[in-house]
Amino acid sequence: MRNVMKLLREPLLHFLVIGAVLFGVYQWATGDETAPDEIVVSAGQIASLQAIFSQTWQRRPTAKETEALVDEYIRDDVFYREGIAMGLDRDDAIVRRRIRQKMEFVADLAADVQPTDAELRAFVADHPDRFSGKPSVSFTQVYFPSGAQAANEVEVERLRLALDAGTTDASTAGSPLLAGSDFRDLTKSEVAQTFGADFAAWIDRATPGTWQGPVISGYGTHLVRVSERVEARELPFEQVRDAARREWLHARKVAANDALYKKLRSRYVIKVEKMPGASTETIVGVAE
Repeated sequence: MRNVMKLLREPLLHFLVIGAVLFGVYQWATGDETAPDEIVVSAGQIASLQAIFSQTWQRRPTAKETEALVDEYIRDDVFYREGIAMGLDRDDAIVRRRIRQKMEFVADLAADVQPTDAELRAFVADHPDRFSGKPSVSFTQVYFPSGAQAANEVEVERLRLALDAGTTDASTAGSPLLAGSDFRDLTKSEVAQTFGADFAAWIDRATPGTWQGPVISGYGTHLVRVSERVEARELPFEQVRDAARREWLHARKVAANDALYKKLRSRYVIKVEKMPGASTETIVGVAE
């Protein structure tokens, strides 16, 4: 009995039982001919409670555990019905939001169809910007700190010419930078995260193959040589299939939710009361 009581205190069990209760009450409210003051726990509902228990705990419930599940089901049902009768669900933002989520979940279930490769290929073709390789840049920088140790413009220009002529090794020039000196295949946003938006905008215009600068970042002053620039490119379908599938499913669910909302909204005449300063009230929906 102690184990049964411990089990009944599990929040997960309460959540599962409440879900079963809501399903049962929905059936009761949408066509069950049971009297309003009568609660019938059918064999099917008991089997559902047992199945949920088995999925959660990886074993079948004992007779006492099944009796406890049914008691909890009835308790929830009683409080739920009495709460509805008292109007406790009205004007409750949390209840309204939860019911909306349940309605949207119904639409999600209807949209939960796995796409074929042909559908995914068509989706990728319709949204090439989402699934193409982003432009990237590779570069080397030589760093000069700001402040008392800052190099003057003449020294920086002299070093730039030496680097461009190949008479000075970039790895020994300037000062060490914790972020590093060589950067490979960085997107513009990644450059901006490290060096700032102004530096990223500058390097986006820099000509590859020569040492250029000086350019300022949040760290200080830099000389920069862009070694490679890769433009946006189409990626192999196999590389983007998983991402395309996730976005396809998301788009389908959004469309299903919008379609459900539009259909349900058409049943209502919706009036928005006149706001201060407005001349008339607005009718924003008419039931068909």
